[in-house]
Amino acid sequence: MARKKKNRLLTYILRKRFIPSKNRRRVGQTLILLTVFVFCLFLVNFAVIIGTDSKFGVDLSEAAKKVHQTEVTVQAKRGTIYDRTGKPIAEDSTTYTVYAIIDTSYVSALKEVLYVQSSQFSKVAEIFEKNLGMEKDYVLQQLNMNNLKQVYFGTLGKNISYSTMTTIQEEMETAGIKGISFSASPGRLYPEGDFASNFIGLANPVENKDGSYSLSGAMGMEYYLNDILSGQDGKIIYEKDSAGRIYPGTENVQVKAVDGKDVYTTISADLQRSLETNMDVFFEETSGKYASATLVAAKTGEILATTQRPSYNPDTKEGMDNEDLLNYSLLYQANFEPGSTMKVMTLASAIDNGTFDPNQTYYNDQYVIADATIKDWEVNAGGSAKIMTMAQGFAFSSNIGMTMLEQQMGDETWLNYLNKFRFGYPTRFGMGDETGGLLPGDNIVTIAMSSFGQGISVTQTQMLRAFSAIANNGVMIQPKYISAVYDPNTASVRVGEPEEMGKPVSEEAADQTLNYMVTVGTDPYFGTLYAPSLAQPVINVDGYNIAVKSGTAQIAKDDGTGYMSGSHDTINSIVAMIPAEDPEFIMYVTVQQPQTFNGIHWRDIVTPSLKEAMLLKDSLSLTEPAVQLTSIGQETEYVLEDIIGHSPGATAEELRRQLVQPIILGNGSEITKVSVKTGSNLAANQQILLLTDNFTTLPDLYGWTQENVDVFAKWTGIEIVYKGSGSKVAKQSVEIGKKLDSIKKITITLGE
Repeated sequence: MARKKKNRLLTYILRKRFIPSKNRRRVGQTLILLTVFVFCLFLVNFAVIIGTDSKFGVDLSEAAKKVHQTEVTVQAKRGTIYDRTGKPIAEDSTTYTVYAIIDTSYVSALKEVLYVQSSQFSKVAEIFEKNLGMEKDYVLQQLNMNNLKQVYFGTLGKNISYSTMTTIQEEMETAGIKGISFSASPGRLYPEGDFASNFIGLANPVENKDGSYSLSGAMGMEYYLNDILSGQDGKIIYEKDSAGRIYPGTENVQVKAVDGKDVYTTISADLQRSLETNMDVFFEETSGKYASATLVAAKTGEILATTQRPSYNPDTKEGMDNEDLLNYSLLYQANFEPGSTMKVMTLASAIDNGTFDPNQTYYNDQYVIADATIKDWEVNAGGSAKIMTMAQGFAFSSNIGMTMLEQQMGDETWLNYLNKFRFGYPTRFGMGDETGGLLPGDNIVTIAMSSFGQGISVTQTQMLRAFSAIANNGVMIQPKYISAVYDPNTASVRVGEPEEMGKPVSEEAADQTLNYMVTVGTDPYFGTLYAPSLAQPVINVDGYNIAVKSGTAQIAKDDGTGYMSGSHDTINSIVAMIPAEDPEFIMYVTVQQPQTFNGIHWRDIVTPSLKEAMLLKDSLSLTEPAVQLTSIGQETEYVLEDIIGHSPGATAEELRRQLVQPIILGNGSEITKVSVKTGSNLAANQQILLLTDNFTTLPDLYGWTQENVDVFAKWTGIEIVYKGSGSKVAKQSVEIGKKLDSIKKITITLGE
């Protein structure tokens, strides 16, 4: 059977066999047809590629770029943070690492040598020794390494400054040496160390999508001003060979780097260093859990120095293991009951209201309101009650005296004064994540207790804002920390000016309050800040009267069930204004749960800080822009985006970062109208109105421009009658806090 099959196969093969010439002809024809088919297939594919620039779903141009091009991120320079005189507080410290290409195959398409040649090794070693302090033998050893494409140069080859890098580049170019390159590493330098650290904050490198690194603010000012400081990184496309090596001189800038803007703060480096030293002494002696201190220019609201403990060194990172306060500012993020320092505002309000009689006498044993009995601190400590006048009661820090003043004013009037001082509202001074405190609840006891600083919670920025009205003839000034913002890309600047926040009390009331504050330190019998053992005020600066008031407050429990009851569970505070006749400085200090404390301890931090401030006052330019940038003729533009529907608080913060002065109308959650059009260029210090969706009571119009009063009239339908001359509101005929729907007409007195 197998043999038959074999014979059949041979017969079939032999039957189809041709002579050799015919076989060659058939093979040739077949090859021609195959060639034509392949060529047609190639033409079709070529046409498809040309027409679609893709194959199998792959973008061929992009694929080619990946093979022959590389994209490099050009890091923008982060803006520098300066003190008020131009001393760097935080600056871009981008450093560089040098390396040498020794791969002898690294040449350009035109056969140009792009590596360090062996004949140039000695010159490279000479340049490195001169600029980097490297040993020549070490450099030569690295350059003579075998089987490597590029080499590095150890510790001395890292953290190279920009100026040193450019010097080396210039000297290499002069010597005709190719192949010496640098890689950049972003960093942030804080040359002052532990220096308002929680306020200034920290910026850290973060990795971008392409593997490069950029600096980004992580906390404090660095975080909240990140959009201003960070700038915009650029992009450059380089050509590269088949081995992935970049061809020098082939750079194609795709996106130009835009450097960040420089921020000039209001901080004085000299006063800040002094405050840090004084705080170290104070914090160690009192052994408190937390402590903070801030020095402000009374006429401008500028924060000249601020610190807190615990703290950290942003340069060495020492202290950053303390999670409690690492990213938490006592200045504007901590609510607390202020205690007796609130009595400053109580007294000023009572004087302004005409209900304070300094000669009225009372017996300070106790005062009963509803089911609560209020006692003075001396009686609570087991001392005897005494008869005193209202003026003496203030010097003595009498809770009963202040409660009586509040009762004489009436709850509604007192609550209206708290509203005038803007308690219960965050300052929105530009840092973000700010707490707003709490007004006393709808309870006659709590309202009465708020007159001596219990039953009400505040932030330190709110207290500083309120104190400014007492120090500044009744005019309240917004706290501020940005003096100017300079844009190096356009050589333009925005310079800040003081921002008036209203006039809660009259000039007479403010001046009288200052006089009574002086007696707190000078009255040898009633003054709580008079030191009998020293026979002088606790806070004493030769040649100056100082207006002072201290306070001791209980600490509310976190669960809201009452107050902590430990012997050290208090927040102690002090405010001091110098000189008392016309204050130039306000200082506010707090310490929480001190283990060792008496009133004498205040002199360790307040007295030396005020002395330093008075010595330096002439060099601080407290009534003028703090930085000498006003000679720059061009102001940086700031275009208003569409903010309708946005949060009024967050918007106000952003506007103040741009040195615009927003006025929020009402306490709604959304902005419904703005006094200027979207897309307008807002000048520095320009006032703008932000109308919210809940605006029902008349605000304090003091300091408003006439233009904004006209906008207010249009929005509310209230008739405005003007008196006097000037560009700003000096007085209004209708009381602050009155319901808008009951007001038909307001007479506005204009002034300067």
